[in-house]
Amino acid sequence: MSQDVKALLDRVCGLIAERIDPQTVDAARRRHADVLAWRETDCLPIRFSVHPPEAADLPRFDWKQQFDDPAKSLYMQLRDTVLPGVCSASDHAHYVRADTGVINCMTVFGAGYVVPEHTKPVVNRYVPKEVLADFEVPADLRPCGVMPRVIEHMEHHRSVLKAHGLSDAIDVTHCDQQGPFDVAAQTRGHEIFTDFYEDPEFAHAMMRKSVQVYVGVTRLCREVSGGPAEGGNAVGVWMDRGGVRMCGDSDILVSPAQFEEFILPYQTQALEQLGGGWLHYCGGVKGFSRPEGLHLHALYTRNPHLRGLNWTTAGDWIGEMRKLAEARVAHIGPLPREQSEPLEAYFRRVLQPYQTRTGLLFDADIRPEERAEAVATWGRVQAAVFGNGK
Repeated sequence: MSQDVKALLDRVCGLIAERIDPQTVDAARRRHADVLAWRETDCLPIRFSVHPPEAADLPRFDWKQQFDDPAKSLYMQLRDTVLPGVCSASDHAHYVRADTGVINCMTVFGAGYVVPEHTKPVVNRYVPKEVLADFEVPADLRPCGVMPRVIEHMEHHRSVLKAHGLSDAIDVTHCDQQGPFDVAAQTRGHEIFTDFYEDPEFAHAMMRKSVQVYVGVTRLCREVSGGPAEGGNAVGVWMDRGGVRMCGDSDILVSPAQFEEFILPYQTQALEQLGGGWLHYCGGVKGFSRPEGLHLHALYTRNPHLRGLNWTTAGDWIGEMRKLAEARVAHIGPLPREQSEPLEAYFRRVLQPYQTRTGLLFDADIRPEERAEAVATWGRVQAAVFGNGK
């Protein structure tokens, strides 16, 4: 098949335009906003993907090609994420972004990076401590690091979506800024962990600067995106207020005491300045009974500006979801499904921690033969568990 990216964009945008339903998009955004604001909604949002056979022959571009060409990046996001979400008719808040990897905030400080073919760009050169000690965060981040590339991608995506009549249904959201500690750890390197003990004053100063960069990059992306000034799409989660995703992928390496001193205050400051948001962390081994990271949940929920949490591993998924519900923090993500578990039993199990239709944005494990009826079954099970509702 032709590798002409303009023709490929036209084709995938056409496939999306044929299938996208504005009412489904509006309902998904409303339900997301309800869950993240801890309001009861009419139906807890469910997300899954359906890859249409018409797109099976569409070619792929590697990560270096996508970094170098925003058209190829947009095409791949529409091909792999937006189109399957649209075809599922489930509760996706569709989005694209400058998909430039995790390097964005780190390069503001001067961190070096590489752009491989097989994975997203990664940091490959840390910044010396003496440079970081003297570093002052610029008031204008537009020319810093890879931000010109981020802006180029975002502006391109906005233009193409508008030209295809899709800008009302597909949002352009912020790049991957990681989180304050991820920014510090990937800028300073492994020495940040010994800094906690040997030079805590520097470590705190570095975290303050990381907050400045995280907030500054987020605000710049919000300005370029053309989205609402308050709320909007935060990497697939729609919010009334705030509207940002934070990552804590390095948090799992830190003890509770270190987290409480060096990370929690700065995550709190960042989300407060941005009006609230949700957080993803990973690093544990996926599965039903892995304990990695669970010590963080009680600490995360002490952040009053945290609206939702996504994680990848748990010893007791239902128990952890129940604890989050008690703290009024929504669970954003999956519940692993037993191999032989029927769909209705699976749905009833995921609803166990909740008394009403709030607190859950569910990424469901749906089998191919169940896709056509999954949304209707989800609504029917909720009616049986919670009553007819709103």
